[in-house]
Parts: sequence; structure tokens; C-alpha cells
Amino acid sequence: MITLKFVVDKDFILQHVLKSYSGYPPFSELKDKVRDANKDLYYVLSQNLEPLVFDGWLTKGLRAAVSNLKSNLSTIYKTAEFKKIFREAKKYSAIVEKQWNKNYKTSLSHLSNITKIDLSKINKEIKVYVSHPRLLRGRSYVENNVIAWSHPDEWKNYATVYFWHEVMHHITSGMSRAPHLMHAIIELSCDNELRIRLNSSKKYFEENGIPVGHKYLVGLNKKILPDWKKYLNNPNENLFQFEKRMRKKHRKEKLLKSRSKLTEWAEWH
Repeated sequence: MITLKFVVDKDFILQHVLKSYSGYPPFSELKDKVRDANKDLYYVLSQNLEPLVFDGWLTKGLRAAVSNLKSNLSTIYKTAEFKKIFREAKKYSAIVEKQWNKNYKTSLSHLSNITKIDLSKINKEIKVYVSHPRLLRGRSYVENNVIAWSHPDEWKNYATVYFWHEVMHHITSGMSRAPHLMHAIIELSCDNELRIRLNSSKKYFEENGIPVGHKYLVGLNKKILPDWKKYLNNPNENLFQFEKRMRKKHRKEKLLKSRSKLTEWAEWH
């Protein structure tokens, strides 16, 4: 059974707010208070330190770099701004956890059918660190067995679809020599086919007029879409076999090559 353990962690939320850009007033006000309390703390936490947060490593890892770390964090967590942000994050976490639990059996069945893999036989527990819903985050840290998540629901069952997207990154990690291609297949599986089945939708790459999927994968997704639709009707080929076949078919094409993280970040945001 695939189990998601939802975590609302103060350290995770604080560093996510500090490193993000948003016009939400409590975020700006909190940033000012952190900067006034300890500039070193502000500038260190505004970097991408997510892996240090998991399992309480933030305070252990930054003691040498930031003076009065524990006392400053204690003061920050007592501010009205942080209390509001944390309260809203907890509420949001409860909402997406409820959605996941409600949709679990149906979505598990659909995705098992889509991938031709019996996902019910996979025993895996993954922690989901949930941040504030006004911030955007969706990333798998396979090495930490963690998903970092926050995103407003742009359409029905949004969180369910993208939790499965991240879970599939965990399941497929290290099993492809073309990670860019596997990512595209995960998008076809979850962002598109699973979404269509859950929501009784009709279109790939769009839900209620809203584009679906990463911009930098659109070309590759559309390139393999005809083969993908045939694959769905072929009971003798699973997702990994399909990936291998597509890798062989398109091995000489630039579309299979991964792009720089900076380019991917720029096109996604």
C-alpha cells in the first residue's frame, strides 16, 4: 500500500515563505520581522534549504552559521504573522489529505490500469511536507522519501493528480536512462489520463481552459502521444516497457535530452 504521511512543519513553512515571492501581506510582514530579528538567519533561510528541514535537521545544521538560532526561531514562531500562516497551512493540509484519502482507491485503480502495474502491491510510505496554499511547490526528494507540496487547486482533484505524479517519481526513480522521457510519461499517466478519468474530462493538456503540464515537456508529450494512446489499449505492454520502446524509437532526437534546471524553472514559473 502506498501511504502518504502529511506533515505541517514550522521550519519547512518558514524557509518556504522566505525563499518565495508573493504579494500576500502576511508573507511580506513576516519577512520584515525575520530580517529585523537576525539578518544572517533571513539570508540563510531564503536559500533553498528544504533537505535540511526534513526530520528536524534545520536547527542542527545551521547552528554554526547563524547565531542565536533557536531563540530567534522561537520568537518568530510566536509572531501574529507566522501564527496566521501556520494556521492556514494546517487547514490546507487537512483539505488535501482528505481529498487524497477520498480518492485513493479509485485513483489507485485507474493508475494501475494506466501503468499496467499493480500499484497496490507496492509498499511505500512517503512524507508530504505541506506549505501554505498561496505558494507553489511540487517536488520529490526521493533520497529523503519526501514530497514537498503546496499549490492552490486549479481544478477538481488537482492535489490527488499531482500527489500521484510525485509518487510516480519515487516509484520510477533510477529505472530509466532517459529521465526526461520518463517525466513526460508520468505527465501523460497522471496529469492527463488519470485527471481525465477522475474528472470525466475529455482533453489532454488542458482542464477547464487551464494548460496542464510543464511547458518544457509539451513538445515531447505531443510527440509520443499517438504511441501513448495505442499503448493504453495494449494489455501486453506496461509503462516501463513503453518507456523503453519510446527511448529506442526516439533515441536520436534532442527532445529526449534533459534541459538545464534553470531553463526548466524559468519555463515552469
